[in-house]
Amino acid sequence: MSRIPHDALQAFRAIARHRSFTRAGAELGVSASALSQSLRQLEEALGVPLLTRTTRQVAPTEAGEALLARLSPALDEIAAVLEETRQSRGQPAGQLRVTLPHTAAQLLFYPALADFAARHPKLRLELDVNNGLVDIVAQRFDAGVRFGEALQAGMQALPVSQPLRFVVAASPDYLRRRGAPKTPQDLLGHDCLGYRFGGGGQYRWQFAAGGQALQLAVDGPLIANDNMALLHAALEGAGLAYLAEPLIAPWVAEGRLAVVLDHHMPPAEALYLYYPHRPRQPAKLRALIAFLRERAGLPQA
Repeated sequence: MSRIPHDALQAFRAIARHRSFTRAGAELGVSASALSQSLRQLEEALGVPLLTRTTRQVAPTEAGEALLARLSPALDEIAAVLEETRQSRGQPAGQLRVTLPHTAAQLLFYPALADFAARHPKLRLELDVNNGLVDIVAQRFDAGVRFGEALQAGMQALPVSQPLRFVVAASPDYLRRRGAPKTPQDLLGHDCLGYRFGGGGQYRWQFAAGGQALQLAVDGPLIANDNMALLHAALEGAGLAYLAEPLIAPWVAEGRLAVVLDHHMPPAEALYLYYPHRPRQPAKLRALIAFLRERAGLPQA
């Protein structure tokens, strides 16, 4: 069998994953016609069709599915080894893709972006701010940030923040009009500002009542998928919001928000950076881990 070029294998993976020559070409920076030629040569070299093509769709054949399952991890490992070799004598470089929720972006990343860029000028950081659950392997992220309960299975993980508390808060004007809730159950008679996950589910507010965990479905005049919308609505007196304590601390200090139900909140929890296990992590990922743990006052891993 003739030697199969690495580029042809990458082309097949991109086409099979996107199920589109056009989208695969955009990812790889080549034309759809060039990808078609590479795929045709690969199929001729292997002696089996790898894709079924119609005028409306592209899909892997049975042989293509089997090849893709074995090929994709191998290509990722080759890319990681080559990148690690390139970076072994220099600064971390290349693209670093991270998915993270709004809270982590606002508290950990936004205040630090300029500092990180100054320290690592050869790195290009791409942030996907997304509160949904993301498969970082399938979507080709280098790492993700989530609270411990939402970590993807089978990943390595390290804390990159001090433990964070969540609190319920409202404006003094709202509390004068409606009164302050004394127990979590009192919230059922209040205007609560809800959070909607990317997958469609609404977040249930978490409490600790009598040593037992309590999840409460709340209702109110606003549901959003961005906690900044909830913060601003709470500041204007629209209702109670469930937010990370550091996020609202400046507004509490100014007297524009007041915390309620403080003794009913669950224990604080750290944010974790998680990533696929490898014998040696790429330099760019090690640089991010060191940076975040340094800012959080945590010992280096």
